[in-house]
Amino acid sequence: MKSVLSHIAGSVRAFQGRARLARLHPLTAVTIEACLAGFTPRPTVMMHSSLSACGFIQGGAKEVVSLVRGWAGSATLAMPTHTYCYPDLEGRVEVFHPSATPSRVGAITEAFRRQPGVLRSQHPSHSLAALGDGASALVAGHERCDTPCGLGTPYHKLVEQDAGVLMFGVSLNTYTLFHTAEDAAGVAYLYEPAPCVLKVREPGGCVRDFPMRRQDMKVARRFAAMDSWLEARGLLHRRRCGRGEILWLPHVAAVHEAVTTALRAEPWLLVEPSARRGAPVLSVVSPV
Repeated sequence: MKSVLSHIAGSVRAFQGRARLARLHPLTAVTIEACLAGFTPRPTVMMHSSLSACGFIQGGAKEVVSLVRGWAGSATLAMPTHTYCYPDLEGRVEVFHPSATPSRVGAITEAFRRQPGVLRSQHPSHSLAALGDGASALVAGHERCDTPCGLGTPYHKLVEQDAGVLMFGVSLNTYTLFHTAEDAAGVAYLYEPAPCVLKVREPGGCVRDFPMRRQDMKVARRFAAMDSWLEARGLLHRRRCGRGEILWLPHVAAVHEAVTTALRAEPWLLVEPSARRGAPVLSVVSPV
């Protein structure tokens, strides 16, 4: 009974929060379209997002997806649909089902994943969903990669394609391609010492083991603070949108080159100062 009452109380608080957001920070489709119109989409666009950061949007996540698809036009549109199906403290591993396991990185990404025609990579921690002419090639082969975001993954392909990345209401703290740069630079702190084994349900129904090098997120990053660094180099642009903002990185190949080069000179660039003491400086061999 106590857990039921706690759930009801939580639901009431969430409803009250949404009602307050709708009253104080309404955000219309016209406003969002005007914000997006300030940017020119690339042939491939990836989007990170937060539903509520810019204000209350009538129609919710589906409306945001519709507006972004309208802006992107014929571009291949991609969104992260990460699930983080890692072993729990007792070693139990959730089986990742590409067509059923929900995205755990926001309502917009889950609404996008569920749309007709969207394809999803078969990766149990860092899957990517994509829609458009280039979607199949973009998501293919992720299940054969031993890193989540490194060489051969969809994230590496986004760099190769010089995609644009749209940050809708979120900071660079969610910019997955920083991990791709860390991998390319061979920084020592990126992966945990031992690989982990995850599980994937294949299209035929069988479950197979998925060995993978897990990113060590106990090392605190300073991704969000990189916005001014990139902006000073002309690699990031921003526009206000409601109570938040949209960041636009139109050429991620150039971002990747700049960050990778800087990491090779200063491996701690993306790490919080408090997390640097006593850690190794640079790996002897590339993690890929």
